[in-house]
Amino acid sequence: MHVLRSHCRRRGYFEEYCGGLALTSYAYVPAKLVKHVRKPNSPVAVLVYKALTTRFFPSLPGHFCMLWVPGYEAIPLSIAYQEGAHYYFIVKKRGPTTTKLVEDPPRYVGLIGPAGSPIPAPSSGGKILLLGGGVGIAPLIYFATTIASYVESVTLVYGVRSSNELVELDQIFNVNRFKNVELIIVVEEVCERAVFKGTLIDYITVKIGDRLEEYDRVYASGPQTFLCKLYEVFNRAGLLDRLVLVLETYVRCGLGFCGKCTIPGTSKLLCRDGPALSAQLLKNWFAKICV
Repeated sequence: MHVLRSHCRRRGYFEEYCGGLALTSYAYVPAKLVKHVRKPNSPVAVLVYKALTTRFFPSLPGHFCMLWVPGYEAIPLSIAYQEGAHYYFIVKKRGPTTTKLVEDPPRYVGLIGPAGSPIPAPSSGGKILLLGGGVGIAPLIYFATTIASYVESVTLVYGVRSSNELVELDQIFNVNRFKNVELIIVVEEVCERAVFKGTLIDYITVKIGDRLEEYDRVYASGPQTFLCKLYEVFNRAGLLDRLVLVLETYVRCGLGFCGKCTIPGTSKLLCRDGPALSAQLLKNWFAKICV
């Protein structure tokens, strides 16, 4: 295991926020790569790492972890699914570390988690709409498989820009095993697998429209621009009380120490209070980030 204390000594950039907190008991869980799924030339990959210790951490939908890539850095990744000691991740190339994970994932990594709070669960028996843009689909997969047993129905809408970014959710995560979970694929370009051509906002406007009120709860995760537009849609409809947004912001330590992941416009930390928050609490976030 790589204890945070030793990691602080070895990594200069970590010193800035470890400081006197370097004596904590937080430790990396060593994990080994057991699956790497990627289409040729795709910027997106699914990774499955198995913890190499019996003291692996349990997670719930909405939790993320800090994944340390040897020779690179530790980055926050949503946990797309957990099966015992196996952790599933969906990664898109954005920088050197994510590029490494997508193209040539290391055999061994370190994991610290779980970070954040679980996505607030809906009441039993309701109709649930899940909207996932790009790799933002990750926490919603886990969430869908968890709530399917006690809600009336789950509509999981998965939107991407191109077919090359599509992850085979039905094959890798077997979401179709639940009879009350409907998977809808939305792609901005022509794609045989897509139910609708356009953006997620287009789909909501054209295909759902005034029927938004039929859903007891709506959860959304994805790019910030998408979440901003969705907030506007629900605000105009007077339905902010039904909307939960899974946010992204800069995460540094992931342990609640450094305060760098404060959600704009709020006093909340993403790694402690988030990433999922009711839209009713995000008026100042919207004014600061989206307007």
